[in-house]
Amino acid sequence: MEKFDNRPVEIRISRSNGAHAFIQNLHSKGVKIKKLQHLENEIRFEMVRKDVKIVREIRKKYRVKVKIEYMQVSRIFQKNSWTVFGLFLLIIIPIIASQFVWDVNVEAETPELRVAVEKVIKDKLSLDKPKMKGRVKSDFEIRQTIMEELRDLSWVHILKTGSSMTIVPQLAPITDNKDNTTDAKNHLIATKSGVITHFEISSGERRVLPNTTVYKGDTLVSGVITVGDKSVVVGASGEVYADYWLETEFSIPKQIQLVSASNKEWTFDFKINDEKEQGKSFQKVDLPGWLSRFVEIKKTQKYITVTEEISEEQIESFILPLLHEKILKSLPPKTIIKKENILHVSFDDDKVKGKVLFLVNENIAKNYPIDQGD
Repeated sequence: MEKFDNRPVEIRISRSNGAHAFIQNLHSKGVKIKKLQHLENEIRFEMVRKDVKIVREIRKKYRVKVKIEYMQVSRIFQKNSWTVFGLFLLIIIPIIASQFVWDVNVEAETPELRVAVEKVIKDKLSLDKPKMKGRVKSDFEIRQTIMEELRDLSWVHILKTGSSMTIVPQLAPITDNKDNTTDAKNHLIATKSGVITHFEISSGERRVLPNTTVYKGDTLVSGVITVGDKSVVVGASGEVYADYWLETEFSIPKQIQLVSASNKEWTFDFKINDEKEQGKSFQKVDLPGWLSRFVEIKKTQKYITVTEEISEEQIESFILPLLHEKILKSLPPKTIIKKENILHVSFDDDKVKGKVLFLVNENIAKNYPIDQGD
């Protein structure tokens, strides 16, 4: 930026035989000279600071004594067009950058799950590169896309901080599902009413189509197939998923205690009387045997407990995830919650109560023995 520095500088040169030639040389090099004064013992004139280096380069050639007086102090912001342009960029670039999502991280329980979620983010959501916030799908759409592709998930937490997004997939609890594991030949019938979304069957013949409403007890997949004029018992096997609405009520204390992990810290401790390790240690420094009997250096996880009062703004960010997890624990594996409607919420002195309607997608098929007369 020195070559654009146009702050005024006063130059004083001694009156000598080379003074006029010195000034002529400055003119020949394109140096603009202002307020030229011929005094009794010296010559004074003004120029811009960017040309001072030329004065320094040629003064020895003409054997003149030069005194330089800076007429303006050095400042971070100078009154010129480059300063205005720089300030404009300083303001506009962060504003433009803040309109993009630059970084999407996945925090998963296993590396395999993280890779699977990252693949969905890249292929289905196009979030593997910077994207304008206005073009990023809503949290609901992101969550649904991931959960529909990875049906082992029970919930997807989405945390946003500035231009960064963190996606935390939560695996569904593992439960036994022995209803469909039997050596007998069976049909698959509906355990509840709903709208069929898709099939994952390995044998049998479909009796209903997707987007069809079925009722409890309806045959979804027949274990008897027709081959020419004959009926062959093969047995139905697989899963049939349907959407249905589930209403639930909740009542929780208005004030709750939250335990959350804070920063991980390196600690230096003395071992006294063979004390047992306190807290959770993640990493230790290997010390010589004789020294490790007395001291230890380790990285530990610190936790903090905070008491908070639930507000209306926390219904979606706090209460709904808790209800999701509670409901999914009572439902079969691979069940997902596709949508929720808050029907009613009330705040009493010490309780928060309400009703929520969830749109659940669940495997509603169960085995039903084939009658030998079929």
